[in-house]
Amino acid sequence: MMRQLFHRSKSAFSLIEVLFAIAFLVLVGVAMASLNNAAARLTETTELKQMALGLNEQSIAFVALMRRTMGANFATTQPYQGCIGEASCYVICPPTDINQDCVLKSTNAKEAVKIGTSKLQFTPSVIIREAFGTGVTNKRYLVNATTSWGKGAQKQLTTARIIE
Repeated sequence: MMRQLFHRSKSAFSLIEVLFAIAFLVLVGVAMASLNNAAARLTETTELKQMALGLNEQSIAFVALMRRTMGANFATTQPYQGCIGEASCYVICPPTDINQDCVLKSTNAKEAVKIGTSKLQFTPSVIIREAFGTGVTNKRYLVNATTSWGKGAQKQLTTARIIE
């Protein structure tokens, strides 16, 4: 009978095996949670960059439209005259009112845009420079559109395009 009791206790898991299994399960749980967190951050960053890219495209399209509409007077008409060179100007397009036109404002008129339910505020700006090697009648401009949504280099997106 003693032999059977001793034999029966050998078939159970030891304390070390149980602790190893618990530690392994905890490690797997932590790894899954960190992977889920990284995926959520990546998705959020991608969404923010897509919104910023849309605002950049809107800013470039607005400047291109004004260039086509005004023709040769583009560089001499206010407020575009103050925006050609190294100064940043801000493109303000009301996101909720499609009947209101976009405007280009000078550097001291920085305004933030809220999109959807996001708590972040986006600030679209443009720098317009004359492209090299262009004639007087057919000037080309390099438009750098930058949208920022916070502080730091990782919280902004820049798009460049040449318009004629």
